[in-house]
Amino acid sequence: MVGTAAVVLILGATRWGSYLGFSPLFLTDVLLALGLLGWFVASQGRSEPLRTNGDAKGRPSALFIIFFAFVVIRAFLALSAGFTEAWLRDAAPFLYAFLAFVSAASAARAGEESRRRTMKFVWFALIFHLVWTAATTFSGFAGLSVPFAGGALFQIRPDIDVAISGVAAGLFMLRVLRSRKKIWPGLALVLTVATVLAQGTRAGLISFVLSITLAYVFFYATTGYQSKKRVLAQLMVPAALVGLLLTLPQTEAGQRIIATIDSSQADTQGQLNAQGTERARSLVWRGVVDWTNEEPARQLFGSGFGNDFLTQSGTITFLEGDTYDGVRSPHNWFVGAYARLGLLGSALAVLVVVQLLATIVRRVRRIAQEPFLVAAALIVVAILPVATLGVVLEAPFGAVPFWWAAGIIYTLRTRGDVADQVKPSNRHTLGVSPRKATSTLGGAGFKRS
Repeated sequence: MVGTAAVVLILGATRWGSYLGFSPLFLTDVLLALGLLGWFVASQGRSEPLRTNGDAKGRPSALFIIFFAFVVIRAFLALSAGFTEAWLRDAAPFLYAFLAFVSAASAARAGEESRRRTMKFVWFALIFHLVWTAATTFSGFAGLSVPFAGGALFQIRPDIDVAISGVAAGLFMLRVLRSRKKIWPGLALVLTVATVLAQGTRAGLISFVLSITLAYVFFYATTGYQSKKRVLAQLMVPAALVGLLLTLPQTEAGQRIIATIDSSQADTQGQLNAQGTERARSLVWRGVVDWTNEEPARQLFGSGFGNDFLTQSGTITFLEGDTYDGVRSPHNWFVGAYARLGLLGSALAVLVVVQLLATIVRRVRRIAQEPFLVAAALIVVAILPVATLGVVLEAPFGAVPFWWAAGIIYTLRTRGDVADQVKPSNRHTLGVSPRKATSTLGGAGFKRS
């Protein structure tokens, strides 16, 4: 599939992998360019039919097309101030949304073997990511500095790394619940949870919990109403809630969440720091919104790309310090989209996100049948919380996998097809015979053994 190589690189190596190369040319962009070139050459002179059971569209929605067209026009108009590296840095993450077009076209026409092969690469990336993040976390390794990387190799970026760990955990959990061989996926799941709990990121922990919850929904959606697995799934809910309530206060991220919700509970330095971070972000968000609203044209169409709106709004001092400098994002993608694209562009961005989430909800049983679709849905859901509380979708390590996965979700119709309307029983899964259901669920990673 188009873009798979770049996505696999980022899923496996996240931030440090996305910045391999020499600015402004990185390995991620080279892989994307080669993939697009190969796709363009291969598609000349032939038109492949849609292959995914007749329920796919080979393009994103009309709403997404309008959003992307607005981004392109706004970026082009911003060039009136001249082409600069700052313009490229600001515009590129939004322009990565083009990946949704190519991943949708590619996924909708990919045969079963192609989708299975793509999922194998995704599995490889997620397992590699688990190995190095766990090794780094428990060894205290600070990373390896090299001249051809924008950051130290094997250095953890907590928000995105925990979000990707959530994607892996959701897939591992489904393997445990659906497969007879549970030891290896079970051990991988335990190691993933231990690695995540050792991090101190609130947004990452929220992403992780949402990923696990969505994976549970996928499992529940494909169990028969009277099957023993349905009963097991129901019993998992209170057990998970008790485990969460007992574990959360013992973790740094949990303590930071508690301090954010109830300031009276802040009695450690980490909790006080969490409150300080929250106040700083709130001041930045409010300041950026007020600055954008000062001029009617800027309020409607945004300030464009290439300008430093944090400095112009006077909010940069709340974010920069001894640790961070050169910050260009308010640590909230939606606030940043409002400053860059104004009311029109940010409203379109919000509607696109809502549409993606609505598609996942409405097609949950269709998605649950195929690990390839499950992975795409988990990527979308996992990245959104960290993008709302950090700098993720403004960077290639967040934007590339998000828009790639969004295109795959867009291949699904927003209305249910026959598979969605068939009620599963204790003998049949989604209207498919047990043998056929086993093949479907195992097609790219959930194989029964």
